[in-house]
Amino acid sequence: MRYRRGSVDYSVNLESLREMEETVPMTLHERECLRNWVKGGHDIDSNPWHYFEPDHREMNYLKARRILFGASHGAWDTWEYDSPWVVAAETKDFFDK
Repeated sequence: MRYRRGSVDYSVNLESLREMEETVPMTLHERECLRNWVKGGHDIDSNPWHYFEPDHREMNYLKARRILFGASHGAWDTWEYDSPWVVAAETKDFFDK
């Protein structure tokens, strides 16, 4: 899905981009590619290669790009709460506080 500039969805997506840039380690080239994807009106949780998670959700752009170019797992998986990098007990304690 593509969002029009100035729409609420576009603004929410830009905020998600800012949050991801602060949280997820990435190279300058990855950051530039991700910014271009989002500023083009695309959802941060989508990708042009139509890669999907095992639970059939579409993969976010950065994760799909990393898989496409040979980096399938890493610290960036912490962007998602259900990733193997986050222990379920830690997640429960975090949200209970």
